[in-house]
Amino acid sequence: MTRALVLGGAGFIGTAACKELMRRGVETIAAGRKERPYGTFTSYVAFDRTDEEQLAAALEKTQPDVLLDLACYMPEQVAVVARHFKGRRYIFISTGVYPDLKGKIAREEDFVPLSGDPPSVLDYREGKRWCETTLARLTDLPWTVIRPPAVFGPADHTLRIAAYIQRVADGGPVLVPKETYEWQAGLAWNKDVGFACALASDLRKDTARKAYNIAFEGVSLNALLEGIARALAVTPHLYPIPFAEIPEGARPYGPDPDRSQGYVIDRARRELGFEPSALEDALAETLAWYQVAKPSHPGYADRAKELALAGSA
Repeated sequence: MTRALVLGGAGFIGTAACKELMRRGVETIAAGRKERPYGTFTSYVAFDRTDEEQLAAALEKTQPDVLLDLACYMPEQVAVVARHFKGRRYIFISTGVYPDLKGKIAREEDFVPLSGDPPSVLDYREGKRWCETTLARLTDLPWTVIRPPAVFGPADHTLRIAAYIQRVADGGPVLVPKETYEWQAGLAWNKDVGFACALASDLRKDTARKAYNIAFEGVSLNALLEGIARALAVTPHLYPIPFAEIPEGARPYGPDPDRSQGYVIDRARRELGFEPSALEDALAETLAWYQVAKPSHPGYADRAKELALAGSA
């Protein structure tokens, strides 16, 4: 039986990954910083993965075949894994590391490892880019990369999906970037990302030193908003204006005209057996959570400014 240690296993994507791994018969050990009960069908260990001694001790104790890492943000954390992981596959969960592609659909090969040394301060995206660069420079670590774009689902801690649900639900105009709202958007469901993590953990598959895009296919911001409106039984009122004129808090998913037009997922489909879920299924679960939790995205506090921009205030 394959044994997997899932760093960040109690998190937004980690929970979905653990459930899918367990469903596939993988001995699954979730890991996080805090002690917590974690259900009936898995075990859980608490340690700080940023502490090299604690990570080394956890790896020595659990002896995983697969190390699934949803909690790695800095290149030095990759180097620590390389020093201590002795299993068969390290799976790094990345993000949209691609350079500005000006509307081109991103393929895995569009990311080219960076040159030089990383700066001392890195934001989230740059941190992931340097993590992937560090992986590319390693010769002995058997790594695989999963690259999701913006991820939504129930209990999305970023509340980005809530930003759009709130605006559709209130019946007012929803500002969308006229340049890109009909582009394929970079979006994924957390359950699909967890599914891809489990697929990549299958040691029968040859995934060594490969990256895999994981996303919806053919889903635009327009389609997302229309899907939300159908589920809520309301009429959406989209108001296209230039991207640069939309307040940042009102466009958490962009799409930014400088970035890619979503992802090509052919490699994941062909080599992993990945197939994205229907948008309607993802929205049904997400809206069920939203209607109970009633979360509010911080940008919604400035809704009056958006209404003024649309000329309806």
